[in-house]
Amino acid sequence: METDWTGIFGLGALVLNWGIIVGLGFRIIIKRRPAGVSLAWLTIIVVVPFVGALLYLLVGELWLAGWRVRRARILGEPYRQRLAELRQESEAHLHHDDHLARVLDAYGSRGIGSPTLTGNTVQIHSDAGDAFAAMVHDIDHAARRCLLLFYIWHPGGRSDEIAEALIRAADRGVECRVLLDAVGSSSFFGSSLCRRLRSAGVEVTSALPVGRFRSLLARIDLRNHRKIIAIDGRIGYCGSLNLADPKYFKPNKGPWIDMMARVEGPAAEALELIIQHDLWLEHGRDDQVPFEDVNIGPYRPGNVAIQVVSSGPGQSPRAMQDMLLTMVYSAETELIITTPYFIPSESMLAALVAAARRGVRVTIVVPERVDSPLVQFASRAYFNDLLDENIRLLLFRGGLLHAKTMSADRQVCMFGSANLDRRSFGVNFETSMFIYDRAVTEQLVALQQSYMNQSIEVAEPFRKRGPHRRLLENATQLLAPLL
Repeated sequence: METDWTGIFGLGALVLNWGIIVGLGFRIIIKRRPAGVSLAWLTIIVVVPFVGALLYLLVGELWLAGWRVRRARILGEPYRQRLAELRQESEAHLHHDDHLARVLDAYGSRGIGSPTLTGNTVQIHSDAGDAFAAMVHDIDHAARRCLLLFYIWHPGGRSDEIAEALIRAADRGVECRVLLDAVGSSSFFGSSLCRRLRSAGVEVTSALPVGRFRSLLARIDLRNHRKIIAIDGRIGYCGSLNLADPKYFKPNKGPWIDMMARVEGPAAEALELIIQHDLWLEHGRDDQVPFEDVNIGPYRPGNVAIQVVSSGPGQSPRAMQDMLLTMVYSAETELIITTPYFIPSESMLAALVAAARRGVRVTIVVPERVDSPLVQFASRAYFNDLLDENIRLLLFRGGLLHAKTMSADRQVCMFGSANLDRRSFGVNFETSMFIYDRAVTEQLVALQQSYMNQSIEVAEPFRKRGPHRRLLENATQLLAPLL
């Protein structure tokens, strides 16, 4: 009697597949994540046998390497202690006239441990060329230390001027350290510009490096998405601008429209703490004392109150989303949002709808075209729900709007690296600033208005799009929790 090996292998594969589905399904359920995320993963592992399970094992959970978890624990207490010192230094000068500022300050300070720091100045740069010029100027005048942390460094154009400024700074004895995301800046590490920097004494290292063996121990899509600079612990930069000249970086998508803010004062010390934290986490020695050379001093050149908020896996993962939710739920009259990638979590979508229903004028500006068709389709799937609530949706036509901003009631505002999407809320390491100052907020609102003036309204014609388009968008939306 001839053995039917095909049937045996087929039955074995079927049993194995169902065993995987039951096992992973049980794990997904006990994790108690948002229903949409759980349902999306359950659908994938059922519909795509074996491949779906492999995908879940690779990117379904926030796998952090054991050594990274251990080092993060070591850093936790000294990092919180330094933040407490910053808070104590600034507390006596802290006074909020606006309700929104008081609410956000209270939640950020008590809920996630990010102190509000007073005595800052803020200068908003809406033009990449102006931002690069300002950064070069400040690096050229650095006396002690220049620390840079970016997701992308793309050689060419104005970004090369940053490298030249760092080389000049290192030549006069300034400590220069650059930390770049290993994936976002992968092409930079093999460039001649990177070699020149290292030869000149500038330390250039990678964050969250990936490799054949690392990918078996941790998720490779956990990325350091921050875009911050700290100079001498007194001057800092934070925003959406990577070290990439818009004329050279993905020019086929149109000019990238970013904003970067220059801050001077205690907020710059908070930015330095974040960079020092990430540098030590990646490349520090166990015999080093973290943050021992970060100066906490009474330097207050202005009167702007700023809360610097960082988030990431193993490091206040919900901090960014919770602060933004608090801002949305606390708004009373007006809410303006700009974001390149709009894939809101269920809680953020509910917050936006609730704001509109209580009479808040909600405006959301997104690019007409983004650099990911999949994300664009998934984003459009949310539009009908928002339009039904009289939320104003605008499509920016002046390029790829990359600025991530939010303003509420013209009292408070936020800008930084975090998009209004699920990756920024739970997967990426992000840094944004919450500004409690009416004058600065008015400047940001004016910038948001300039974006709105270059946009078209999403209205009735969108509702009349064809059924094939709706099907594609809705099908892509099923993947939204995974994007």
